[in-house]
Parts: sequence; structure tokens; C-alpha cells
Amino acid sequence: MGATNCPETPRQKMITMMYLVYTAMLALNVSAEVIQGFKSVGTAMHDSNKNIAAKLEDTYQNFDLAYQNSPDKVREMYERAQEIKSLSKEITSYIDSMECEFIGQKVASSISYEDPGTKKKWELVLRDESGNAIQENVRTALDSIGFAWFTDKQLEDNHAPAQFFIGGDVKNPDPELGAIKIKNKLNEFIKKVNTALGDDSTHVKMALNLSDGYDKEGDLVPWEVLNFNEVITGAALVTLTRLKAETMNAEYDAVNVLYKKVSKGDKSFSDIAMISRPRSTYILQGGTYETKINVAAYDSKQKFKARINGQELTSGDSGTVVYRTTCNTLGAQRITGTAYVTSPDGGTEEYPINDVYFVAKPAGVVRLDGLQVVYAGLENPITISAAGMDTRNLKPVIEPQNAATITKGEGEGGYILKPNSGQKTLQIHIDATVDKKVQRIGSQKVIIKNIPAPIIKLAGVESGGRIAKKDLSASSVVIPLKNPDFLLKVDSRTIKIVKMTVAVGPKEETVNGPRFNDAIASLIRKATKGDKLSILAEVMQPDGKTTQVTYTATLK
Repeated sequence: MGATNCPETPRQKMITMMYLVYTAMLALNVSAEVIQGFKSVGTAMHDSNKNIAAKLEDTYQNFDLAYQNSPDKVREMYERAQEIKSLSKEITSYIDSMECEFIGQKVASSISYEDPGTKKKWELVLRDESGNAIQENVRTALDSIGFAWFTDKQLEDNHAPAQFFIGGDVKNPDPELGAIKIKNKLNEFIKKVNTALGDDSTHVKMALNLSDGYDKEGDLVPWEVLNFNEVITGAALVTLTRLKAETMNAEYDAVNVLYKKVSKGDKSFSDIAMISRPRSTYILQGGTYETKINVAAYDSKQKFKARINGQELTSGDSGTVVYRTTCNTLGAQRITGTAYVTSPDGGTEEYPINDVYFVAKPAGVVRLDGLQVVYAGLENPITISAAGMDTRNLKPVIEPQNAATITKGEGEGGYILKPNSGQKTLQIHIDATVDKKVQRIGSQKVIIKNIPAPIIKLAGVESGGRIAKKDLSASSVVIPLKNPDFLLKVDSRTIKIVKMTVAVGPKEETVNGPRFNDAIASLIRKATKGDKLSILAEVMQPDGKTTQVTYTATLK
């Protein structure tokens, strides 16, 4: 079958959509444009899932016919295919049920929507008096109008997914809730499909990735936390739709591997289905959409013609038509067309071609990790990202070039920015490589501050206070405090007192370092109530520069 002759299989039509989830994880405020993107993508993916189901049904009908005609030849592969069909139905039905319960219980109790195209009004109750979802009504809404009826407020809620799928304790997700059960069922599905395929399992590259991963803080977390904690409702719904798509695509590939084994050498078929295998269904504006069209059962020596969105195309030596178009219009886009195949009797048979892809505007994001500003002379962590793009294809560019140095940091998209002294602002641009071309997809202005002077604290008392003689001794240490607007980690290891002059009344002593020596201790012992204590400290900052800090107190 065409689906197994190329590394790219029909499952590629969905998997890149998952990157929208990462946008939701990174952003604290979700823009209306991103919410609209979830609506468009969710609807397109839901429609595409119905197309995949239709293609699966065609394949099973071919298998049924082959079994009826040659039961002895086909029986073993046919029974394996039926087992895979049952496994896929079980997991997709469970995910579908979880999606309906989530929507009915946590997202919306009812729907009131007017289709702007047909003007048809939808009024449905999605939750019964006991708080349970009315699943039939939820499915009716999704099948009829996709994600369009959700409000922005419903889709941007970032608490509901975690509560419903993993429970309140992120470190110990509830195994009785949906996320862990979905993961376990998918793992079992993958194992059983590989067992059913045997040695042929190497020909099926499943897109289902259930591995643990790193969250936005750089911590390794389980799959269920990565996909459902601190994500908005729109992202969770897209994830569930994607999981159903990846399961059905794996089923499609596996069954076609089995069907190929029984149809090898056959030259005529009772039915033909067209397969579209896009390189990606999530395209950045200005990029190129490309899909390869195959006849599901074909003779590689026979060429066929196709007309797609007005383009006249002819298959190559591998029996494949390649359709390409530049993507300038944003949003969900459709391709439609017809394939013209020569039948065994010399006539021409026509087969429809339909597919969906989504075009997004390039949008690079620079996140200052834990900072409102960056500090000159220090290593400031930053993260760059862009929805739908591998961070390996992104590159930060500093302007002006001599304003700072930037090096690779930890985590996906992590970098270390070290501004030079004397610079007040700089620009961080994000350059992306798309279709082997470099384009600028985002910029952010960054304010640079000098490291603020520390505040001295002595025996628990800040400057200007009153301090008892008994609290001062040769062992007393002057400790720099973290300045309130200085958000990097600063302590006595990064800020050092090089030298200080301590005066008690008219007399003073100088000491190197932050500790009182015997001479200063003698001054304190001889002091009387009401005497003024003052300190002039020379402090070395984390950037290697020194500054003077003063401290005064009254003895009591």
C-alpha cells in the first residue's frame, strides 16, 4: 500500500498541531488570536478525524472482500487486522468519552450558538442535574459545528484540565482520573499492535509519544503532567483530538501493512481510495504546503493524473502525485480535487481528493526567565520559542551586537544573556529557518539595569535602627540583603564585603572582610548608651565591580 512505501504516512496530517499546546504552556496571558487558532485547528482536526475514519472503513471493506474471496490465504492477516481494529476502537472510544465528560462537566453546561454561515441556531443542554455530561449532545455539537461554539473564556481556563485529568496534586497525579488511564491504554495499544504485526512492526512509525518531558521550569515531569497541567482548556481539547488522530493513523498504517501482505502480486482491486500524506498540516505564513497523493491500491507502472485546486498533475515513477502551494492566507485551508485512474477495461475512474491544513502567522516569543529586566555583567537566563516550530530552528540575534553576549543555556530554547556595562537597552530578535530560508519572526526590547547596591544588616537590625551592645561581638557578621527589585539569586557568596571602617563615637577602626576584629570589639565594649555606630563598607558586586555602602545605628 502507498501508506507504507514512504517514511511519511497519513498520521503526519495531525502531529505538528500539538505544538499549539506548548504556546499555551509558555504564555501567562492567552491572546484572542491564539484562542481563535485553537478553535480553527480543533475544528479542522475533528473534521480530519472523520476523514481518517472513512478511509479506515474503505480499507476494512477491501479486507472483508479479500477474505470472502480467499479465506485461506487472507485469514491470518484478516484476524490480526480485526484485533487491531478492536484495540483502536477501545482507546478512541475511551478518549472520546473523556473529552465529552470534560466538556460537559468542566467547560460548558449548555450551548447557545448561531452558525454565521447557515444562520442555524443550536440550543443544547450538555450537563444533567447530577452534573454529568450528556455525551450524545456534546458529540452532536462537535460533529456539527466543531469548536466554533466555545467562548474565548471557556477555552482560556488553565485550571480545569489539571483538575479533571490529573487531580489537585501535580506531584502525585490521581491514577483514577483520565490522564493516567489514557496513557496506560495507549501504551497497551502500542504493545498489542506491535505484537499483532510481529516483524512487520518496523514498518509502522507511530506518532504516539508517551515519554516524560521537561516543563517550562526545566523540570522533568510525567507525560500526564506535561500535557494537562497548567495548560488552557483549548490546548487540552486539541491534545485529546490529536491523540485520537494518532491512534487511528497508527491503526491505518498497521492494517495497510497487513493488507499489503495478502494483496502482494494482485493487479486488480474492487475499490480504490486516494491517500493524501502532507509533509505538515501546520504551516507558517509564507511557508509551503506539500502533500503526496497516492492511490490506495495501485500498479506502480501505471501513471495517473490529478487536478488539485486548479493544478494539473501527473504521478511519478513511484505512483505519487506531489502537490505544492505557497501559504499566504492565514487560517484553516482546504485542498480539493479529483484523481483520474485508468481502470482495467481501459476506461477512466474518478476519485475525490480532500484535505485540510492550517496556516499560522510566524510569532517568536522571548521570555525573561524570572526577571522583569536584565542586569549588566550577570548571566541572565532567557527562553525563545515559536508556536509550531522546533527550537533548534530558532536563533536569537542581539542588536547592537556589542551590547551583550548570548550563549546556549539549559532546556529547550534556553539561552544565557550577559549584557555589557554602559548599555541601557538592547533588542533580541528571533530568526527562524523555514523551508531552508531564514526569516525574522519576532523581536523584544529589553531594559538593562546596573546591579543595585546591597543593604547592610547587622545583628538583625537594618540601618537607622537601635542596637544593643550585647548583640555585638567579635563574631558578629555584616550580611548583605537581597535588594527588593533584584530578582536574581544574591547572597553572601555572590556579594562580598572587601573592607569596612567601623566608627563608634569619635573613634574608628578598619578591617578587611565582613567580621569584626578585636579592635572593633574593644570600641564597642567601651561605648555607652546613645553612642552612634557607623559602618562604611566596600562591597564587591557579582559583576566584579565595587561599591560603597553605609550603615548607621544607635547603641541602646
